[in-house]
Amino acid sequence: MEIKGHALHCVICRHNRFHRRKIKLDRAGLFTSDWSDPMAVSYECANCGYLHWCMPQ
Repeated sequence: MEIKGHALHCVICRHNRFHRRKIKLDRAGLFTSDWSDPMAVSYECANCGYLHWCMPQ
């Protein structure tokens, strides 16, 4: 899997297989504003379960 041309590896266990999920962010949360996209993408490490969060590209 790649993010902007870079191979994605888990920062915890260095595994390179992930489950990709689109996540709808809560507009009342700290990470959103009126101008931001309320969607994000998470990549869950298939080995240890660590979640890597990315804003849509």
